[in-house]
Amino acid sequence: MISEIEDIVRRSGKRVREASGFTVSDKGTRENLVTSADVENERFLKEELLSLLPGSVFKGEEGDDVPVAKEGYTWIVDPIDGTTNFSRGIPEVGISVALMKDAKPLAGVVYNPFTDILYSAEAGKGAFKNGKPITVSNRPLEDAILFTAWCAYDKSLSAPCFEVSERLHPACNDIRRIGTAAVELCMMAEGAAELYFEIRLSPWDFAAASVVLTEAGGHICSFGGPLDYDRPCPVIAANTPGNLAYLARAVVDVFGERPYRGQAFRSSTEATFSTAWSS
Repeated sequence: MISEIEDIVRRSGKRVREASGFTVSDKGTRENLVTSADVENERFLKEELLSLLPGSVFKGEEGDDVPVAKEGYTWIVDPIDGTTNFSRGIPEVGISVALMKDAKPLAGVVYNPFTDILYSAEAGKGAFKNGKPITVSNRPLEDAILFTAWCAYDKSLSAPCFEVSERLHPACNDIRRIGTAAVELCMMAEGAAELYFEIRLSPWDFAAASVVLTEAGGHICSFGGPLDYDRPCPVIAANTPGNLAYLARAVVDVFGERPYRGQAFRSSTEATFSTAWSS
């Protein structure tokens, strides 16, 4: 099925690449944009993917935010990840399609139609870039690149996110912000960067890329446990367990006892990473 998903995503990419005359509006804040091309591409993907797998559920950014099915198949789709880039003609975007089975990630495809780079992965079968196998790098922390975005859609959380970056910057090689989480996480999967942190991402931002990254040997989680594929959550990722632990500890030190969705941040996260920190 992965080749059929890739074909659908590539065809959707042609639509995005050739889009013109689209309208641009916001979804509550001036930073959170949506274009008519997003809406049209999600409509195309929904029709094609549901036809590919009858009886499956579709969860999309532009209007179909339904729960992930506990039994059966669910698509999690971002028709254009990096809408601001797209709206300004910056060729860094990702069409992101994940397939879940019984609420667990099964396959992921991320495609940049402007660079013609397609990342794909199936659980247990490895990760690929344009059909060639990829793996994360083995670079240590001092040579690592950190991807982050400082919570652009909720700037009330930006200050502590900047503080995390301030703590990481002297310890790692450098910091990058490309503007599409899906592509950034896949670039980690091919070894172009080693660290990722964002305080709040929606499932369609990371679902497909999480499959690619883990199949490439990387590590990705939320605060205190696994990723939440039903609602926005923090995302921490790295190429190695040691780098993941270092990044997670920096985040804990900055955020301290700040609650996230009513849960104490420090206690939940330290329980997850205490073993790695002590090793």
